[in-house]
Amino acid sequence: MRKYQLFAISACAAVALGIGGCAAKTEAVTTTPAETVETTAETTADVIETVDGTIESMEETQAEALQSIRIYGTVTRDESGRLTIDNQSGQSYSGEIVLNVSDEETLVLDAVEGLPVNIEDIKDGDTVYVYISQAMTMSLPPQTSAEMILCNIPADFKVPDYVTVDSVVTDAASSKAELTTADGATFEIPSDCTILPYLTKNIVTMDDLSQGRTCLIWSDDQGVAQKIVVFAE
Repeated sequence: MRKYQLFAISACAAVALGIGGCAAKTEAVTTTPAETVETTAETTADVIETVDGTIESMEETQAEALQSIRIYGTVTRDESGRLTIDNQSGQSYSGEIVLNVSDEETLVLDAVEGLPVNIEDIKDGDTVYVYISQAMTMSLPPQTSAEMILCNIPADFKVPDYVTVDSVVTDAASSKAELTTADGATFEIPSDCTILPYLTKNIVTMDDLSQGRTCLIWSDDQGVAQKIVVFAE
């Protein structure tokens, strides 16, 4: 009888321990997800709080990177025939820069008429305006690609601006328009401004000055356009 009582007591203790163990496991399972959710929420809040400032879009960054730089100075030819410009513009690298010129990618134009010029007609000592790529080698002198070269520049002549159009807003009352370039410059376009296509007989108008279009603008000292040559898209 005593043995039976001892066995019964042991069995009850084992059952009690089992229930207690299950309760502990249940409690651990139910509390751990809550703690995890709370920790995750706190972590997420921390991440959101640390984000500050304006996030630039990739398209805007790429657009800015594509903008060329205008430099000017006198040019000479090295032994290989490449043009070297003594940049005096205060933009980009000051001093000698070797210009990489490509028949497919470089426009060489007369600054007055906007017509093509044979690059061989550019002589040592000539002053030219050049639109160059922002990318430049680390060599001395550095090298860069020339997008456009404007030459045959008369004394005291205001060289045209090679621009990329951002927007054109027209005043219906006066028929005047304001052209804003991709780099933020503005030009007034009067109703009698001459607008021509580059090397074609196509008819172009103010409507062709759409966003992203490139053109040459001849203007006076007040930024009033006198002639615009529009390049093909």
